[in-house]
Parts: sequence; structure tokens; C-alpha cells
Amino acid sequence: MDNMPDHKPKRDDNIKPYLRYSGLAFQMIGVMVLAALAGMKLDDYFHTRNPWFTIVLLLVAVVASMVLVILSLNKK
Repeated sequence: MDNMPDHKPKRDDNIKPYLRYSGLAFQMIGVMVLAALAGMKLDDYFHTRNPWFTIVLLLVAVVASMVLVILSLNKK
């Protein structure tokens, strides 16, 4: 009889990736919502005819979110 510990995968190890990915999704959604709200406020403040601030801030938010996701997935 060995006194070797069993190497069964723990339940916590299976949950952690799901928590990390769901956290990334909420982070992306939050950044895009904040960018949209800020863009709408800027468009109202400057009385723009087209929602240029909203469009630009949303594009910046999408690019920034994707960069953060790629960096966090590569970090492991």
C-alpha cells in the first residue's frame, strides 16, 4: 500500500475556467456600456448631428476589450 495521494481533479479546478471566462464577458459588456453612455453624453453636450462620439468610443471599447481578452487568455 502506497501513501501516495490521489490525483483526482477537484471540483474547484473545473469551475475556475468558467468563472474566468464569465468575468471576461461581464468586463467586456461593462466597458462597452460605459463607452456607449459616455459617447451619448458627449454627443448631447456638443450637439452633434451624427453620433460620432458614440461610434468612436464604442469602436475603441471593442478593440480595448479584445486586447484585454487576448492578453488574459495568453497569461494562463
